[in-house]
Amino acid sequence: MSDDNIEVGEDIEIDVVVDEDGDVVGAVVDDVIVATSADGSIVDETIDVLDADGNVVLEDETVSVYDADGNLVAQAEEITVV
Repeated sequence: MSDDNIEVGEDIEIDVVVDEDGDVVGAVVDDVIVATSADGSIVDETIDVLDADGNVVLEDETVSVYDADGNLVAQAEEITVV
């Protein structure tokens, strides 16, 4: 029987991209969500690239599934260019 306790955590990292003059030309947002139980873990990482106006120009999402021993059992990646 599986353990019904699930822990969920999120980590967001934002890096601002500037040109040679120090003007903001965009940003990169890395958002990682992890759900873990005794049976394994699911990791959903989304990386968004934004332009200077805050519009998303590229999104890369990777979902990984790990078993209870930490072995990767499935992974899917989708890259979207806007």
